[in-house]
Amino acid sequence: MEGRTISEQPPVEGPVLPTGALTFCDVEDRLVEALLTCWRYPDRERGWQRIRSAWPEISREEHRGDYDARGGEGSSSDVVLRPASQTRIEVAEMEEAFGWLDAISPEDRKLVGLAIGQLARGRREVSWLDMLARMGLKRGADGLRMRYGRAINAICVAQNGGNAGRNLSIP
Repeated sequence: MEGRTISEQPPVEGPVLPTGALTFCDVEDRLVEALLTCWRYPDRERGWQRIRSAWPEISREEHRGDYDARGGEGSSSDVVLRPASQTRIEVAEMEEAFGWLDAISPEDRKLVGLAIGQLARGRREVSWLDMLARMGLKRGADGLRMRYGRAINAICVAQNGGNAGRNLSIP
């Protein structure tokens, strides 16, 4: 670091990505967000199965304080908050991110879906050994990791308009 000023940028390996280009981490993050949005999506079929009648099963007594905005039994802290409803933008972003998976093969979609599912559940990194059984394999955890990396890279290349360095000739 001697001789270099603080304002100098460290050397970058390879060409600088154009503005708006998606990186590996960007694609991973968007797919995790899309899966979390999907999990928050209401299940309409289950909702219909739970309907009993249009009449309430209980009558609230407002003077006793059991009728508040969240329906708590005496205090609103008794009720767990539901996640906020989704906006059109969130649903559109979810559908866009899931559309990116068309760039990879169906076998790799399963792999990406299982790996993103682990990340969306809060894991810091994917357990490739746990993935072997779910993918129907007995060995090859590192191969799954490499397949996942190639699949996410294929999505990056497809979203960024192809590999810019592919047609360059090096003298």
